Amino acid sequence: MIPEELHLRNFLSHRETDLDLRGVHVASLIGDNGAGKSALLDALTWAVWGRARTPYGHDEALVQQGETLMEVEFVFRMAYQGGEEHRFRILRRRDQQGRRSASSTLDFQVQTANGWRLLNGNALRETQARIIERLGLDYDTFINSAYLRQGHADEFTVQTPSDRKRVLSVILGLEQWERYAERAHQALATVQAEEKELARRIAEIEQELTQRPAYQKALAQAEAEAQEAAGRVKEAQEALDALTRVQEQAAALQRQLAEARRRTDEEQQRLADLQRQQRAHAERRRAYQELLERAPAIESRLKDYQAALAEERAWSEKLGQAARLQEEKARAEKALTREADALRQRIHALELESARQEQALAAARARIEQEIRERQGQIRPLQERLPTPEFFARLEEIEGQLEFTAQVAEELEKARADLQEAQMKRSGLIERNRQLKALMGETKERLDALEQAEASCPLCRQPLTSEHQAQLLAQLRAEGNAMAEEHRHNAQGVRDLQAQEAALEQQIREHDKTLHLRTQLEQRLDYMRQQLEQAEEARRRIAAFEAEIAALRKQLEMEAYGEAEREARARLQAERDAVAARLAAGEYAPEARAALQEVLAELARLGYDAAAHNALKTRVQALASAEADYRELEKARVGVQGEEEALKRLTLEGAAQEQRLAQLGQERQALQAAYEALRPQLETVPRVQQSVQEARQREASARQRVGAMQQQLHALDTQERRLVQLREQHLAVGQRSARLKELREAFGVNGIPAMIIEHTLPLFELEANRLLEQLSDGKMHVRFETQRETKGGNLRETLDILISDEKGSRPYENYSGGEQFRVNFAIRVALARLLAQRAGVRPRTLFVDEGFGSLDDDGRQRLVEAIKAVQEDFDLILVITHIEELRDAFPVRIQVSKTEVGSLVEVL
Repeated sequence: MIPEELHLRNFLSHRETDLDLRGVHVASLIGDNGAGKSALLDALTWAVWGRARTPYGHDEALVQQGETLMEVEFVFRMAYQGGEEHRFRILRRRDQQGRRSASSTLDFQVQTANGWRLLNGNALRETQARIIERLGLDYDTFINSAYLRQGHADEFTVQTPSDRKRVLSVILGLEQWERYAERAHQALATVQAEEKELARRIAEIEQELTQRPAYQKALAQAEAEAQEAAGRVKEAQEALDALTRVQEQAAALQRQLAEARRRTDEEQQRLADLQRQQRAHAERRRAYQELLERAPAIESRLKDYQAALAEERAWSEKLGQAARLQEEKARAEKALTREADALRQRIHALELESARQEQALAAARARIEQEIRERQGQIRPLQERLPTPEFFARLEEIEGQLEFTAQVAEELEKARADLQEAQMKRSGLIERNRQLKALMGETKERLDALEQAEASCPLCRQPLTSEHQAQLLAQLRAEGNAMAEEHRHNAQGVRDLQAQEAALEQQIREHDKTLHLRTQLEQRLDYMRQQLEQAEEARRRIAAFEAEIAALRKQLEMEAYGEAEREARARLQAERDAVAARLAAGEYAPEARAALQEVLAELARLGYDAAAHNALKTRVQALASAEADYRELEKARVGVQGEEEALKRLTLEGAAQEQRLAQLGQERQALQAAYEALRPQLETVPRVQQSVQEARQREASARQRVGAMQQQLHALDTQERRLVQLREQHLAVGQRSARLKELREAFGVNGIPAMIIEHTLPLFELEANRLLEQLSDGKMHVRFETQRETKGGNLRETLDILISDEKGSRPYENYSGGEQFRVNFAIRVALARLLAQRAGVRPRTLFVDEGFGSLDDDGRQRLVEAIKAVQEDFDLILVITHIEELRDAFPVRIQVSKTEVGSLVEVL
């Protein structure tokens, strides 16, 4: 994993931060305490693993105060063996939707020729698993190897041996052996369950086979009971068969009785029919006789009916003529009505057209009013663009701030020039003091030589006189004192210049922070000036719209619209009034009016009296039954003799029918007596049937037990064969279980993974000691032990760290903070290099967050040299520190500053 880009939004102290690490190899991440240096690495680990320094699951602590949306985008490369590289991007977001609910999203992408392609899973958890799988390491492994977190440099050292072995296992890619062991364990559990099930089934079958003697005895007993029950069934069935024949005789008698009853019912029905016919003929004979007695009255009423009917026909002829005249009258009235309706329809049409013209006028006025409202609606958003007094105040404030930043820029240039001048002066004074120190050393040597008893002249090498010697000594001492005084003066000047440089550097840092805001102010000023231009354009448009509104309102006041509609409305109203006057005066359809008058005159001449005609119709209807009465009278004169003859015939047939009924009654009595004689035997049938049923049930039960026992014995035969098969399967499964136990042990932590760790540890130990010797000047050494002797004398697998120096081996806690950091750093870098060399995983990145504070100057220098010594093994090394002496120790500096708007990052 080689980081390239990191983009933060509302993460801890970073509101909007973009960090580009492309081209950076070794860099120091510098800044004051609390500036937000470590937050950058927290953002990286949160983006990749969803973990940071906060407790797991408390991401709300990472969101910048006052914000709800936090997101981090991380772009990195992965280098694989063979030189293949891929570029990936991770984007993690967290949105606080309420006081108690938050949503998180995670996107994992790979760059292709067509852009970024998603590698997401179906859920966030699955996407996280894919990221870890692609990286080849989880969060705990990362912070135990390639990332020395602030205050956690001893993350690996202070862990328990089992946790250290777990981290080392992940780094060495031993998770596959854990998966193999788990698969072997699962397979073993399945096989052991199968083995247990086979043993259980074998025991069950063996238990079942012990029941064979009992089943054989039960079979013999059931067969004897079945034979005995069959004899009883035969006896009961013979008795039942005899009763069945009696039942058949009784059934035949019942059928004969039923037939006799049916014939009796038919003969009785026939007698009733003869009696009904006799009564009907008697009734008709009486009615005929009554009609014959009324014959004179019926004949007189018929004559009255015929006279009234002739008179009614004369009136009906006049009614026909009157109907024709009424039709002509209706046609004339209809013509009048049709013409009047046409005039009314014309009036209605004219009124509708006039209303349409009125609507057109209203629509024209509404259009003008709508245009006024639209212009007013267009003015409102334009008025909102007009600047407020607060806007001008803010504009003046920004212009003033920009003038101030221009002054600050000038002061910054002057401060940098002054700093360069002071540095040059300080360098000159330091160089002069170095020369003075050398000259003073030479003068000291000359004084020492002159102070000897037999000193010689330094020029001519001749012996000096005491006077000359004293003179030279005084001269040299004066020169030495002058140089010493100059050296002290220069040293004070160096200290003064250092203080001046510090003040200038502080001033430069403060001015740099101020100038960081200049671009934002310039952008804000440009934006506000654009707003002023837009406001001026808005004023011009508002004026144009207001002029249009005034013109439209004047048009409404003058009614300067719809001239054609107004003229049409007046014309239509005049025509409507003229048609209404014609209708009211009756000035229409003169031919129809004349025809109506003529028809009315003809109706008066005809003299048709509808009341007299209706009264005659009523009399005709009252006498209408006279014809029917006369026909009934004729019918009675003919039919009275026939009814007399029919009555005589029916009387004779009734007597014969009564005689047949008496004979059928005697036959029924004889059949009933025969049936009653069989009844005692019929009553015993249910008891005999019950006996047969019980005997058959006992036989069926016995035979069922016979079948069940035979089936049980057959099942035992099958189980004996199955027992042989199960014993063979049990043996094979036991052998497979033994092989899986061996595989589980081989794949377990004390198997092949332990052998790999045992093989890797010497290389790991050698690399750690190489760095530790460099950091401690060869005084410290670390050793890893993988086995420890227990109190019982056995060896137990472990991973202990033994540290020694020139004083011998001591516990980790007894070393100083600086010594502990050297050990931790050496082990962690060795782990990181081990991780970088692992097949398929190349993080090739090392992060060192603090730890320098526990070292002295020599230790810091050695640590810097150690980092530089391993820099070729990593594509990126990032050292986080706030110590001023280390600002320039690495080729690239990444400055993190805390401002009012959040942390700012600058690559220098």
